[in-house]
Amino acid sequence: MRWMGWLIVLVGLGWSVHGGAQRLSEEQELEWARLIVGPEATEDECANCHTLEHEAWQTTRHYATFKDRHRSDEAKEILTNLGERSMKRISTCRQCHYTSRLDDEDRVRAAWGVSCESCHGAGRNWLEVHNRPGGDPNADAMEWGAGAQEAPEARAQRLAAAAAKGMAHPERLYDVAANCFGCHTVPDEHLVNVGKHHPGKPFDLVARSQGEVRHRFLHGTAAAKNPLPEAAELRRLYVVGAAVDLEFSLRNLSRASQAGGDYERAMIERVGAARAKLAAILDTVELPGLAAALGRVPAEVGAAVDPALADGLEEAARAFVEGNDGTALGALDALLPTEYVGTPYQPQ
Repeated sequence: MRWMGWLIVLVGLGWSVHGGAQRLSEEQELEWARLIVGPEATEDECANCHTLEHEAWQTTRHYATFKDRHRSDEAKEILTNLGERSMKRISTCRQCHYTSRLDDEDRVRAAWGVSCESCHGAGRNWLEVHNRPGGDPNADAMEWGAGAQEAPEARAQRLAAAAAKGMAHPERLYDVAANCFGCHTVPDEHLVNVGKHHPGKPFDLVARSQGEVRHRFLHGTAAAKNPLPEAAELRRLYVVGAAVDLEFSLRNLSRASQAGGDYERAMIERVGAARAKLAAILDTVELPGLAAALGRVPAEVGAAVDPALADGLEEAARAFVEGNDGTALGALDALLPTEYVGTPYQPQ
């Protein structure tokens, strides 16, 4: 896909720099960095309104990686293997470990750890509409807090307007999951085969999203204490996470070019594990669309993988998000993880 077409798709879907299970070119990363607002508390940035979310982020590894990831022995070894010196200066590392911005000379530079826009999309285009009634950029910003109300139709219009400009709202479960797995499946063959970076560790979307990175704050309500989502929402997260894991692992495998390399072998193994997890879900509950997509994936995959298999899983996962609220999937509760990665932030 040519760059301009890729950008239109990226912004239209609300994907972040991490989305799509594929690294950006340097040109694409430069254009993406132009759209970054940043998480810190200034007039236009995220923490100006999302104070509790910003506090929660500062307790996470996502935040700390900017300060210490590059100092680890593992990072130094990988850089040596790649013939590089700085994680923050090379696109390969920046795109997953950091949020970048442009410096005064229009160069991409790592500026923060994994932050708001890493998951929810670069905000420059959607900032002006995501908190305006009905998504009208000319309307006054909404006042949040106790007693704040928004009609369902106006809310839907507002979220649609922001999504059209690139925001991955938390309700857009597929897009948010894609941003997670876009990094955690390590879509970079050279980084693994030559750099000896790990090829992606096991990643359960529920276990990861409900630990230290959880930030469910509805200001002025009982939900200001960062509660666990309802069971129905956890079920949806579990299903989407399994589907996207398999989808992105298939995409990675389909692009592997070194036969018998570490990356190809790891992706074959990852595809097998992800397929088994989704199959267990579909043995427990009936989800015909996902079952049909999974049925096209061989029980044992080899090096040659048709990219259409991943496309089918994406289509089915998106349809699941749109058409299933999770209330009828109670049988999945026995499969859900009960331990999460890290401790959720609790404001005082």
